[in-house]
Amino acid sequence: MPPVQLPARGALFGALLAAAIALPTGCSDNDPVREDQPVVRVTLDEYAITPQDVSVPSGKVELVARNIGRLTHNLQIEIPPEDPDEQTETLGETPTAQPRTTVTARVDLKPGTYLMRCSLANHDDLGMTGTLVVR
Repeated sequence: MPPVQLPARGALFGALLAAAIALPTGCSDNDPVREDQPVVRVTLDEYAITPQDVSVPSGKVELVARNIGRLTHNLQIEIPPEDPDEQTETLGETPTAQPRTTVTARVDLKPGTYLMRCSLANHDDLGMTGTLVVR
């Protein structure tokens, strides 16, 4: 029986190490974020809102959206329709954020689940949406 060559072991170890690094760690940018203060802090990029799921206490909620992308974006808070054919009801939105700027707005929110989205062009159709849970 021929001896096992070290380079093969090294290659196998390297492959196993690479696979272990690639495995999800259970913590990502899209894990739900629970804020103790009524402040929603997100970054906007092509075509994502991060974090995608946020929970805040009810009341006057401050929206803070930082645009790290190359395109203009905004953050709009809406009541999702019960029927997909109906329009959403907009409760508040930030001004349009130019690239590398931060915009803010305030909105009074009662407990419930709301839609966060960029309402510019078709950014929401490209995945720029999220969920805001107000408790």
